[in-house]
Amino acid sequence: MQLALLAAAGIGLSLGILGSGGSVLALPLLVYLAGQDVKQAIAGSLFIVAMISLATLLFSPAKRQINWRLAWQLGISGALGGYIGAYAGQFVHPLLQLLIFATLMLIAAQAMWRHQETTANHSSTYVIVIAGTLAGALTSFTGAGGGFMLVPVLVRFAGQDFFHARATSLLLIFSNAVLALLANLKFQSNWQLDWTLLLAISALGIIGSLSGRYWSASWSQQRLRRGFALLLVIIALFIVGHSLLEVI
Repeated sequence: MQLALLAAAGIGLSLGILGSGGSVLALPLLVYLAGQDVKQAIAGSLFIVAMISLATLLFSPAKRQINWRLAWQLGISGALGGYIGAYAGQFVHPLLQLLIFATLMLIAAQAMWRHQETTANHSSTYVIVIAGTLAGALTSFTGAGGGFMLVPVLVRFAGQDFFHARATSLLLIFSNAVLALLANLKFQSNWQLDWTLLLAISALGIIGSLSGRYWSASWSQQRLRRGFALLLVIIALFIVGHSLLEVI
């Protein structure tokens, strides 16, 4: 339990520093350290990430860096995707959910590592809407907040600098997570969530997140992007390795 609570601070640090990564830490934490069923952990992960991202926005300067136009575009499309993902998740084996989760993490990591400064073009609006739908579906389907998809999209296709992308991502993580949690609870009404554990993890995560925002204020954008990419690769490889051992 102590290890799980320590990892909770890491969830907050990831969200505070990178604007993402909280869910990719929360899901493995609940599955591998707290011993929860994958589908139950997906719901718990959504609750944790929603609480941490909301607190980070309320108690840090991040709310002043949100691009509201992009937030609306991605938020509305994400709501639709969230319902689709929750419905589809009923019929998929938990192991497959984890492997899809890890694969998308590796794709996002490559996009961020190889990033080159660009500006958005007119056609990027369609890419943004499609990405919002996919991020919403992924949120419900795997318990991810979707930030590890949203940050690369905002940086590469919407022409946002990392700090504005991070702030906008936090808002979308909150909205996607809340909608996805409600959708998952609708389709899986027999879940019994450990609210004491979830609240404890959320509280430690909030402390970590606010600390991360403070520490990273003067970091370079390239350093943040590549740190984000490395985090995704490490966790994705762990999930794939553990999943393969279960099959063997």
